[in-house]
Amino acid sequence: MYSRKHDYKRSRKSVCERKPRQAYSARQLDRLETEFQTDKYLSVNKRIQLSQTLNLTETQIKTWFQNRRTKWKKQLTSSIRQMVKDAPTSTSVGVPFQSLLTPPTPPTTLACHVNSLFACEQ
Repeated sequence: MYSRKHDYKRSRKSVCERKPRQAYSARQLDRLETEFQTDKYLSVNKRIQLSQTLNLTETQIKTWFQNRRTKWKKQLTSSIRQMVKDAPTSTSVGVPFQSLLTPPTPPTTLACHVNSLFACEQ
């Protein structure tokens, strides 16, 4: 049996206490996507400004950006895998295509992983 490191349980609100899932308007989504294209991470001031402008809570803005970054990283990984699949089998440009098939372990290293794939070994 698995033993816990701590004896406490994380307290969670019951289903009836939680806010219902947010349905964003087209205007809110357009603005959030525009901001995301400009910068993947928001400053506190920008988050406050967006929450006031879009009539959303700061937590909703923060959560939307976290979820969007996750989606973006998955899309990036998927497109890299597709490039590998479509690429010729020879490594004429010096990029080891097989290394593209293994995703980086921590998600924070994705950008470093992508950059290293396009650096030619000499």
